[in-house]
Amino acid sequence: MNKHPEALFNWSGDKAGGVKKLFYKGSGRPSGVVIKTGLLERLSFWAGEVAKGIDQGPRVIFLVGGPGNGKTEAIEYTIERLDEALGLNSELINELSDLYSGRMGSPGRLVRSVSTEFPASSGIQSIAVVQDGSESERGSALTPAEHLYEDLCSQLSGRDNELYVACVNRGVLDDALILAADRDVKPVGDLLKQIVQAVSLSAASQSCWPLAGHPRFAVWPMDVESLVEEVVGSRRNSAARQILAAATREADWPEFGTCAAGQMCPFCNSRKLLDVEANSTALIRVLRWFELSSGKRWNFRDLFSMVAHILAGGASGKLANAYSPCDWAASQIDPKEKSPVKREIKVARGTFRVVTAQYQHAMFGTWPVERAVALKADLRDLKLEEHPALAGMYQFLALDKRKETTSTLHSQLQGMVTHLDPASASPDLVVELSKNKTIQFKEIDRLFSLSVRGGREMLSRHRCLSPPENEVLKLLEQADEKLSDEATRRRKSGAADRVQALVRLIACRIARRSVGVRFGVTKDANVLKEFSTLLRGDESALQEAKQKVEGLLNKDHRFHVSLNTTFGEPLPPPERRVMLTTTAQRVKQMSLEHDDSRPVPPVRFLSVGSGTSAQPVALTYELFKATISLRSGMVPASLPRSVVALLDTTRAKLAGMVVRDSDSLDECDVRLGLRDELITQNFGKFVVRRGGLS
Repeated sequence: MNKHPEALFNWSGDKAGGVKKLFYKGSGRPSGVVIKTGLLERLSFWAGEVAKGIDQGPRVIFLVGGPGNGKTEAIEYTIERLDEALGLNSELINELSDLYSGRMGSPGRLVRSVSTEFPASSGIQSIAVVQDGSESERGSALTPAEHLYEDLCSQLSGRDNELYVACVNRGVLDDALILAADRDVKPVGDLLKQIVQAVSLSAASQSCWPLAGHPRFAVWPMDVESLVEEVVGSRRNSAARQILAAATREADWPEFGTCAAGQMCPFCNSRKLLDVEANSTALIRVLRWFELSSGKRWNFRDLFSMVAHILAGGASGKLANAYSPCDWAASQIDPKEKSPVKREIKVARGTFRVVTAQYQHAMFGTWPVERAVALKADLRDLKLEEHPALAGMYQFLALDKRKETTSTLHSQLQGMVTHLDPASASPDLVVELSKNKTIQFKEIDRLFSLSVRGGREMLSRHRCLSPPENEVLKLLEQADEKLSDEATRRRKSGAADRVQALVRLIACRIARRSVGVRFGVTKDANVLKEFSTLLRGDESALQEAKQKVEGLLNKDHRFHVSLNTTFGEPLPPPERRVMLTTTAQRVKQMSLEHDDSRPVPPVRFLSVGSGTSAQPVALTYELFKATISLRSGMVPASLPRSVVALLDTTRAKLAGMVVRDSDSLDECDVRLGLRDELITQNFGKFVVRRGGLS
C-alpha cells in the first residue's frame, strides 16, 4: 500500500516526526531509519573502544547544539551501540527505556543505570544520561547551569567508573562558565572555559575529541557540521541525500499518473524528478548554497520540514486534518463548479496553484502579488475580467497565498528567496539544459520577453517542463496572444502593455525557477561555487581574496585610522580628527589546520598585520562576495554594511595594537586635524616635524 505523499505531511517539524523522545519509536524518526552522520560513526567507534576497556578514551561526552540537531537520536544510537558492544543483550536498553517511559516513575533530568551489570573488563559500573541539559530537575530550585556545574564537579571528583553522556546548548554552557567564575572554582572553571572555546568558531582550532588538556572529556558541536554537504570521496551519503532517498522511494508512492490528480499532480511530478540523481544532487547543492550564503545550518527538523513542504505541501486551519496532497491537487484542476465560465477560471487558478506546489516553485514561492490590484483594474478596462487565463492569474495573485508548514521553515524559505532565487539570478549565468544544449538566463529572458509561446516551445523541445508547468505556460500563452490581439489593444493599449508585461514576467519566472533548481543554477551561483571550493582548500581563490582584502584595509599603500573615535562612531570633522598613518598592513593566508579531533571549520581565516599586532579575520561569504564584486568593477563605496563593519572592526583592533607597540610606532605618523605638523617617534621620543621635513 502506498504511504506517500500523505505520510510525508507528518514529517514536518510541528508534527509527530518533529520532536524525538528517547526510546519512543513513534517520534522523531520520520523516515523510519536512522540517518547516519559522521557523529554517529564516531559514537559507534567510541562504544567499541569503551567495550575494550581502554582507560585513555573519553568517559564524559557533551553533545552541543540547539533544537532539531539530532542530539536525542545520537544519545539513543549511542546506548544501542554500547549495549551491543558490551554484549549486554539489550539489558541496558531495556532499563533506560523503562526509566524514560515513565513505567518506573517520572524520569528526572539525569537518569542513571542501576540494575545493568557491565562486564568487569570494561571498568564501567553505571552510565548517566542527561537527555536535555537545558531543563532543570523537576521540583528543584537549581537552574540548568547550576545542575551542569554540579555534574562537572561530580565527574572531576572521581567517577572514573561511570560513563556520562549529555545534550546541552551553548547558552547553558555560557551560564555555567559564569557561575564557575563567580564561585572561583578553578578546576571546573578551567574545564568549562576549555569546552566553550572548543565548540566556538575561532582561528585557533582546539581539539574537541578528546578535549584538549582533559582526555576524560569529549565535546562535539553538532551545529557546526553540515547535513547537506556532499564530501568528495566519502563512503557515506549526506544526511540530506539519505532523507531524500527515503522520501522519494518509488515503492512508497503511487505509480506516476495513477493518483487522483493524474499527471498533473505536482507532488508525484516532484518525486519523479527527484528520483533522478542529477536533479536530487542539484537540489542538495542548492540547500548547501543556502548554508554558505546565509551562514545558517540546516538541522534535521528543518530538513524534514522542507522535504514535507516540497513533496506533500500543506494545509492550515480546518483543512489540515482532512488534507490529502493528491486529492488537493485533483480538486484544483477539477473544481466543483456548475457555471462553465467560473469553472474555467477556477481551473486556471488551480493550475497556477498546482505549479507553485511543485518542488522548484515551492522552494521559492514569491510572486508579484502586489500587482494584483492594478491587474484587476486593467482587466476591467480591457473587458477581460472573464478571460479564463487572465482571471485565474488574478485570483491566484490576489487570493492564493500558500502556507508554510512551520514558522521556522517560513524563515528559511524567505532566506532562500533572498539569497538564491533563480528568478533574480544574473542573466549571464549558464544552464545546461541537455548534453547538447547550454543556454544563458538572458536567452530565456529574451524569448519570454518576445512571446510566451517562443519560450515554452524551446523548453518543451529539451523536455525541461513537467505537465503542470507546460499547462500553466499554455494558459499564459493564450493570455499573451489575447493581449497581442488588435481588438484588445484598441480598447486601452497602455493597460494591455502592462498586463502583457506581467504575463510574460510570471512565465519567465516559472521557467527560470524550473530549470534553475533542476540544474542547480541560482542567484550568485558562480560566487557560491568559487566560495565552496575555497572552503575545501583551494589556495588560488584564497590568494585572490587576500589581495582584495588587503586593498580594502589600506589606502595608497598606507594604513590610515582615526584614534579619537570608538568603533561604530562616525568620523569627526576633518579639523578635529587624530589620524594615525603607518605602513600598509599585510594580509596573509592562514593554513587550514584540521584533523579528526574536531569538525571541519565552516569558514577560512586571514591574518591581518604582523608580529604581535596580527589579527585573524574571518573570510565570510559576504566578504568573499565583496572581493569578487570588486574584481568585477564594483567601487568600495558600494560595499554591504556588514562588510564595512567587519573591515572597521579589523582596523580598530589593528590600531589599538599598533599604538601599544613601540616598534610599530617608529613607522607611524600622527596628524592632528588639518595641521601640517606630523608627530612621529624617534629613538623612543615623540618628534614634531612640519611638511614632511625634520
